[in-house]
Amino acid sequence: MYDLIIIGAGASGLISAIVASSSGEKVLLIEKMSQAGRKLRITGKGRCNLTNTLPLKEFLKHCGSEPRFLYPAFNLFFSKELINFFEQLGLKTVEERGGRIFPQSGKAQDVFLALINEIEDSSCQVLKDTQVTSLMIENNRIVGVKAQSRTKGNKEYLAKKVILAAGGESYPLTGSQGDGIRLAKAAGHNIIPTLPSLVGLKLKDYNQERIHPSIVGFGVRNVKATISLESGKKIAEEFGELTFRENGVEGPIIITLSRQIARLLSQGERLFLNIDFKTALSEQELDEKLLSELNIRGKEDLRSVLRAFLPHELIYLAIYQTALDPRKKASFVTSQERKEILAFLKHCQFEIIGDFGYEQAIVTQGGVDLKEINPKTLESKLIKGLHFAGEVMDLDADTGGFNLQIAFSTGYLAAQNAEKED
Repeated sequence: MYDLIIIGAGASGLISAIVASSSGEKVLLIEKMSQAGRKLRITGKGRCNLTNTLPLKEFLKHCGSEPRFLYPAFNLFFSKELINFFEQLGLKTVEERGGRIFPQSGKAQDVFLALINEIEDSSCQVLKDTQVTSLMIENNRIVGVKAQSRTKGNKEYLAKKVILAAGGESYPLTGSQGDGIRLAKAAGHNIIPTLPSLVGLKLKDYNQERIHPSIVGFGVRNVKATISLESGKKIAEEFGELTFRENGVEGPIIITLSRQIARLLSQGERLFLNIDFKTALSEQELDEKLLSELNIRGKEDLRSVLRAFLPHELIYLAIYQTALDPRKKASFVTSQERKEILAFLKHCQFEIIGDFGYEQAIVTQGGVDLKEINPKTLESKLIKGLHFAGEVMDLDADTGGFNLQIAFSTGYLAAQNAEKED
């Protein structure tokens, strides 16, 4: 018999185990993979953006449609407490631009090691290669879990409290395959349909056969990306850096935009991506500059003129998008062709036809309905003793350390309240 069983050894599960076991609770941490924290160890491209130092009010603006749900968790354990927590575990951190906090070593592996070493020095028991197949519930109260192990077979583990911290569905190879969401649904919880979030976008009529290979992997900075409906109505806009892929685009501003349009895209809404490559100039200013370059370079070909405005890799894209003859002399470019070049530079447009899926999504949008969870304790309103932490809930945020802070804060709160219950 355990005081607490935690399902999932990711960010939220690991911190839950540390908090609960430090109070003397008999804790069992169950992980279905052969190694704990696999997703944590690759997050932030292996650098692990732990949190962000933005003030709470500003931080919450990056935390989805129900940020008020997070007030109790953040009031208990926010960025300052998280930084101090890791320092006590021997992990030093550094702050980078935008208030983003990283381990000083720049290695996500060190974040994981700080957590797992603390757990191994505690009384917490860890079961790996063990998958929870169902929650054991009697009279609307949790009494334990049923699990299947590669070595121990099927077995029941009894406990008065369970924290479901099994993650969402992003990066399935790390073990995040929706197990926690299925367990919650089987227990009677409503599930907000899940979608890939913070992920690259696929574009129509954009593939390696038609786009010059040199653009694949090419990143461009200081651009404005706008997403609009078929009617032309703008619904999201970001400024910064994006990267071209063989069948679409990714990069910081694209994955931020993807979170804002995920639900619309899944509903079949026609959406369009517009890229402004020359944000520092108005259309009139750019047109005047373009006309000047055409006059100055009258004997040169169009490719040479475009080089005055674009890096080499993007010239191929410009030629493809405008369908202009790159060998045409600048002096022969018509006013209509000049308008087409201008349109590319300020309004390069593609239709969005999908995203790169869970395999490349940073987080999962959707999950256990927050209306069925007490935000002060993260306990289920349906099943006594069942708590939730992390991505299994309908919580997702922008990039920049916000999602990991949610995972750590909810894991901390769930463990605190779980250990206080009778």
